[in-house]
Amino acid sequence: MELQNIAVNLRLLCSYVGNVTECSRKIGINRQQFSKYLNGYSQPSMQSLRKICDYFGVDSDEIYLEPELFKKLLSTQPITHQPLRLVDDSPQSQRYSRQLQGMIEHSAQGLERYLGDYYYYYMTPSYPGHISKSFARLTMKNGIGYSHFYERVESGQAMQEHCDIGKFVGVLFLLGERLQIVDYSVHCQRAVSQTILYGATRGNVHLLSGLTMGIQGRNSRIPFTSRVVFEKLSSEQPLKQKLRGVSLERIDDNNLSPAVLSRLTACGSLDDPHIFTAAENY
Repeated sequence: MELQNIAVNLRLLCSYVGNVTECSRKIGINRQQFSKYLNGYSQPSMQSLRKICDYFGVDSDEIYLEPELFKKLLSTQPITHQPLRLVDDSPQSQRYSRQLQGMIEHSAQGLERYLGDYYYYYMTPSYPGHISKSFARLTMKNGIGYSHFYERVESGQAMQEHCDIGKFVGVLFLLGERLQIVDYSVHCQRAVSQTILYGATRGNVHLLSGLTMGIQGRNSRIPFTSRVVFEKLSSEQPLKQKLRGVSLERIDDNNLSPAVLSRLTACGSLDDPHIFTAAENY
């Protein structure tokens, strides 16, 4: 079953490129061998799988998913592989580049213990009376932290028409003992969101509290902020099973743990009614 899933998903990915020969050449895999993967005659080795996933910008776990679920995680926008040049050679751009490089290098030293899978919970004005239970994967590659978020969204914000799962990707920093994530929707790309989490208390990363700020998905496009809680998940649980847990939970249904709910509804820690603060880890 996994072999056929990979074949179907690879054919979908290649449909964004159009030319299989050119695609296999850029990936660095023999055209004949690549055709075996596409037709389900052979399964890629771990090394080949990494090359394929890096080229198309997907995770290795995702490519094993059932094709219908895999479609929900892909953008309907064409996949491009020509990176933009974000900075020029001016002294100002070089200074910004050095500052960013410094933040990345500093973050890499402490991110390791935070990597892995989480459910994250927050309230959004798009769904009054509900708490969004979403899935996050925090990874690091070549010393750079990355975030992949999956959550329930309205059809206009979904990965494909009539689908209700949205994928958001971003970068992850650890600055001043605070996790900072900047991400955007891979489908609509109409807004950037930011999440700031307290660092682990006494090494405990089971529950991480913080704030998330974004844009409401409906036409009103209201900027909002909400308390957010990240709950660490076991590495033994398959990705497909974790994605099944993505949902919208009514606040009064008692489906959430008291520890999560108390962090989401806690009073502010500052004596100022106009400042919204996160519940500290404890």
